[in-house]
Amino acid sequence: MMSQGAAEPALADLVKAFRDLADELGSAWGLGVRRERYRRTPERAARVARMNALIPELRSQAPAEMLTALMEDENIDTRTWAAMRFFDLDEELSQAAIAGLCEDVSTREAFDCIEHARTPPPKHPALSELNTDELTARFADACLRKFWARHAGRDGDPVDVELRNGIVREIHALRVELKRQAALERLLPLLNSDNITQRADAARATLQVAPERAVQVLEAVASKNDPNESPWAWQSLDSYRRGESFW
Repeated sequence: MMSQGAAEPALADLVKAFRDLADELGSAWGLGVRRERYRRTPERAARVARMNALIPELRSQAPAEMLTALMEDENIDTRTWAAMRFFDLDEELSQAAIAGLCEDVSTREAFDCIEHARTPPPKHPALSELNTDELTARFADACLRKFWARHAGRDGDPVDVELRNGIVREIHALRVELKRQAALERLLPLLNSDNITQRADAARATLQVAPERAVQVLEAVASKNDPNESPWAWQSLDSYRRGESFW
């Protein structure tokens, strides 16, 4: 019988083999690096076969936390393979790993952003009781939560549509209150945000106070082919140009 001390290096070797194979095979997020890895050669086919044989061996020997930890690995190819092959061990972390790869942030940061997106805003105080600084901060935060709702879906759907629609209503209510307080101009800095959702929703909110700049931003968002923002940017522009409501 193999002793515990002898088993540990063997397990470490299996994990190392997984990392090495992931690096040699590459992933969808590593296409721009070492393109020769993706050529359909007998060597690549052999590596795929080794990876397929390695997965059940790892599952049978490694504790789940060791395998899920690979979803937070610094190497993007290791993260990708782990998230895809061990997703059933921690579906939330696997989802965050893929979201992080999509948005170029760490798995942990993506996980926290998704959880924040799912966290509803405080019910008190009422929006009418907030000052313009507080309303502006809430608007910016709601936009970020709306953005991450695209990665908050469950049961195989990446987008949590119900969550997203609820945040859309929240953003609308914040815009209405800012307008009531004659403070929509406070949202203009968000037109320069790095986040596409902040730019898009701030542009919609400021069409009446800075139409030229807001239209430019919405046109740029519409041209991005972002499935979660571009169609709505086109719709907002069309409604605005027709003189119709775009909320």
